[in-house]
Amino acid sequence: MNRHFRITLRVLTSAIAILCLLAPSHAQTAKHAAHKPPAATPGASQAELDQIKQTIAEQHTQEQQRLDALQTENQQLGQQLKSAEEKLAQASEEIGRLSAGQIAPIAQLQSAVESLKSAEAATAGSLAKEQKLDQARDNPTALRYRGVTLTPGGYFAAESLYRSHAENAEINTSWASIPFDAQPMAHLSEFRVTARQTRLTLRADGALARAQVSSYFETDFLGSGFGASEVQTNGYSNRIRQMWGRVQFPSGWTFVGGQMWSLITTNRVGIENLAEQCPTLVDSTTFLGFDYARQVAVRVTKRFDASKVTAGFSAENAATVGITPANVPASVSSLLSGLSTTGVGALSNTTYSTNVAPDLIAKVAFDPSFGHFEIKAIGRTFRDRLDSTPAVAATKTTPAVPATPGTNNTLLGGGIGGAAYLPVFTRKVSYLAQGMWGAVGRYGATSTDVIIKPNGGLSVEKDLHAITGFETHPTMRLDWNVYASDEYLPRDYGYGLKTIDNTKCFIETGFSCSASTRNLEGGATSIWYRFYKGPAGTVQFGANYIYIRKNTWTGISGAPRGIESIIESSFRYYLP
Repeated sequence: MNRHFRITLRVLTSAIAILCLLAPSHAQTAKHAAHKPPAATPGASQAELDQIKQTIAEQHTQEQQRLDALQTENQQLGQQLKSAEEKLAQASEEIGRLSAGQIAPIAQLQSAVESLKSAEAATAGSLAKEQKLDQARDNPTALRYRGVTLTPGGYFAAESLYRSHAENAEINTSWASIPFDAQPMAHLSEFRVTARQTRLTLRADGALARAQVSSYFETDFLGSGFGASEVQTNGYSNRIRQMWGRVQFPSGWTFVGGQMWSLITTNRVGIENLAEQCPTLVDSTTFLGFDYARQVAVRVTKRFDASKVTAGFSAENAATVGITPANVPASVSSLLSGLSTTGVGALSNTTYSTNVAPDLIAKVAFDPSFGHFEIKAIGRTFRDRLDSTPAVAATKTTPAVPATPGTNNTLLGGGIGGAAYLPVFTRKVSYLAQGMWGAVGRYGATSTDVIIKPNGGLSVEKDLHAITGFETHPTMRLDWNVYASDEYLPRDYGYGLKTIDNTKCFIETGFSCSASTRNLEGGATSIWYRFYKGPAGTVQFGANYIYIRKNTWTGISGAPRGIESIIESSFRYYLP
């Protein structure tokens, strides 16, 4: 249609052009007729007309030919359009027939294709799982036994220590027993190597219908058994560090029983077993100022996920450490029982206290997005007995002494504290702080719970324990940590007496010192470097330097002191 229009337009344009040519010719002819002689005008005008007619005839012929060609082309296009309409009608009929009886087979075919795709995806997933299973069988991270997952762990350790003043102690330093400056042992240094801190663990995990159950066993070789010697075999007994069972419910309730870290121990997050935050020193007694115990307990905790709060309560095995000051008469101290009792049989090298009730500990932990915080409290019961005495008859030189009945002295005590563990720079630097005040003696390094009064009664020694520090991770392989701590014991009845004679505390010959410790203060720094950490386990080296100063209460002749510097190192291989 567009092409036909263009041709028609060309014809009209040509006709207009011809008319324009004719118009001037007629005017010129009339003009010539008015001014020229009549004899010359007819001949010139006729020749021009003939020429114009011939031109018009030729153009008309050409346009006619074009018009004929267009008509032929239009006829062909009409035939093609008709053929297309016929094919469209046939296609519509074919679609109708498919709609009537052939759509169902097509749908079945499409479904079969989708099933094949799903089967192919499932096969690929199965192959991937098989590959993972093969890899897990070749490199298992745990063992399966009757529906229980067993995970062995621990490490093998070769460690050394150097002390500037000898204590004749192993890798577990007794912070409160460092020698005074004038003591003979203070003039001797001490070097020792040991493998006793080698640790082996086994964890078992299973699932019940509505709970997760787990148990954990941990042991090392720092036991104080008979027959241990450094002369040839270096043989030492292993001991229980932890051995507990746990049941966890989806509701947030957890019940744990067995020997474990005390609830008073600071955690890194929540109140979870195996999530305790301990100073990372080589020494097995952690560090002074840090309150902890590993003892048999029954614990219950409740996690409140919405508020990121965990509350816990435990009843734990009790013990009492008492001190008898110099002002307690021998006639009284010889009659005291219960605070320190020697064990019997295989435990005859161990001392016990006769306890009234378990230690009761409560803790609330908060875990907001910016760190971990704790508030904790402890309640304890202490008891001793002043034995009865028989009557003594009068003599010529001494008056009669009446009999005295025995009496039990029972005392309640408690303490309170808090802790924080804060990430200063994410995964690079963390800050820790812990403090406790009250009857927390044996949970720290000073280990003083009660003071014996001159009459045989008891007084609670309210200690103050504190530790702070930074734990840093400059690289994925290197850790560097620093700590500062203090433990303070106040004067109490005969403890810290100003009238106590400390004269022999300052001489080596005949050294004898009963000075009362005022506080232990110290600092420590440690590094740990992991040479390898991967599927085969972890190989790492650690070293630390510790400085301790023991200060005493001033008595006659002054206040003696003791200073200790300790260098420790450890080479460990952790099981994968």
